[in-house]
Amino acid sequence: MSLMGLAGVLELVGGTLVMIGLFTRPAAFILSGQMAVAYFMAHAPGGFLPILNQGELAVMFSFVFLYFSAAGAGAFSLDSLLKKS
Repeated sequence: MSLMGLAGVLELVGGTLVMIGLFTRPAAFILSGQMAVAYFMAHAPGGFLPILNQGELAVMFSFVFLYFSAAGAGAFSLDSLLKKS
């Protein structure tokens, strides 16, 4: 599997898990790391600052996923439904 294929699988499976709120913390942590690697591989060679290399979205998604990994899923997620039962 290529690096792009692995990134696609991570984004598809991890994005679905975060969207439905199942295993949100580990999935968001992995996606945060994946977005950080994507930034440093694709954008950082054009300059370190995101405003100089059009990497704003990659940095934003990396920090949003990092927040989700710290905050966890919300009240209307599958994680909270499984926790109650």
